[in-house]
Amino acid sequence: MTEVNKQKFYKKLAVTGLAFTLVGAGTLGLHSLHFTGEPTVASAASETYTTTANLNIRSGPSTSNAIIATVKQGTQLTVVGQAASGWLKVSYQGKTGYVSSEYVKKSASSTTKTYVTTANLNIRSGPSTSNAIVVTVKQGTQLTSTAQAANGWLKVSYQGKTGYVSMQYVKESTGSSEPAPAPAASVYVATANLNVRTTASTSGAVIATLKAGTQIDVTAKAANGWLKITYQGKVGYVSGQYVRVLAGMKVVSNPESIQVVVNKQNKLPENYVPKDLVYTTIPFTFKEQTEKKKMRSEAAAAIAQLFAGAKKQGVTLLGVSAYRSHATQSALFSSYVQRDGYDKAATYSALPGTSEHETGLGIDVTKGDGTCAAQDCFGGTKEAAWLDAHAAEYGFIIRYPKGKDAVTGYKYEPWHLRYVGKPVAQAIKSKGITLEEYYGIK
Repeated sequence: MTEVNKQKFYKKLAVTGLAFTLVGAGTLGLHSLHFTGEPTVASAASETYTTTANLNIRSGPSTSNAIIATVKQGTQLTVVGQAASGWLKVSYQGKTGYVSSEYVKKSASSTTKTYVTTANLNIRSGPSTSNAIVVTVKQGTQLTSTAQAANGWLKVSYQGKTGYVSMQYVKESTGSSEPAPAPAASVYVATANLNVRTTASTSGAVIATLKAGTQIDVTAKAANGWLKITYQGKVGYVSGQYVRVLAGMKVVSNPESIQVVVNKQNKLPENYVPKDLVYTTIPFTFKEQTEKKKMRSEAAAAIAQLFAGAKKQGVTLLGVSAYRSHATQSALFSSYVQRDGYDKAATYSALPGTSEHETGLGIDVTKGDGTCAAQDCFGGTKEAAWLDAHAAEYGFIIRYPKGKDAVTGYKYEPWHLRYVGKPVAQAIKSKGITLEEYYGIK
């Protein structure tokens, strides 16, 4: 084999991730290659790859290895080698780790750059404010740019969409702008009020009692259908008979975003509390100053404008319930489980952490006389018709529209408003879609 052919051969071996040992010196043939079954890294020149999804960087080439960093879709990684089983060895912000090659692609050009938005920003279909808005992104969102358009605009890609943004509102990024949700591990929840015991038996002492709907950190399976768990720093055991595995559940990475999607597959971080809750100024069906009158500040201002706009057109509205704390949602869901059982309760009430009310951006409203509050009869009222026609003008959507049960996971709720901001609300309304469909997620 000539020296040139040898070099080509070794390069091919490195790219395919085969590990080999060179034995002796001089000219080498196939007989002197020794393959191992272990995931070793072959030497290769550094190359730039871009993530095609939110992705964990792990300490080794397997999902069983620890997560050392989580990067957002569109993040650029330097690949320094290829490991076995479809994993790549990468370098990112001074750290070395491994990622699955299934979720990265080789960067098309060395001119590809990552930018971060410095303000809430419209991505448009062309390099001008006269072009249509493709999507609106929050301040701090990461965008990938491969080209610069005329007049200070950049051509960018975001969540599979291509568009243009003004360079005035972006800056070049040195890494991921915000943490992204890790791919879902198994999430376990209690389907009834449940005792945590010191041993895997009802003879063990009770060290805590969990409410139905509580998320459980299961660390191992014990004998006789019991599960070993950790709860508030304590190790204990619960009966697997009263525990449900929720497939595909993820924790959202952007709970403070006005456009955060919270549903049966996307939950808020444990015990999340919005930072900017304020009391709304709108009238409610009750007089007490409770948490149910609170919303995030931007949403509170918008709902006041919506109520005022409705009143000018002869429509009087009352608030029923806005913010709910994690503790309140836990108690509420638990009471429904006690009354109707877990499976039925889950069809109309949200598990703790998955309720929009916990975001501070959702609110239930009703007629000025207080009737039909959170009831199906509200759907046939002039108030419901007005909200359907005008809520988007104030930045709100009907979060659970008619005929979209399979998408949202909930039946039609004409009384449940969700603040997402005017651009997104008007786009959703004009297309007749849901928040999930707008962002193309579940």
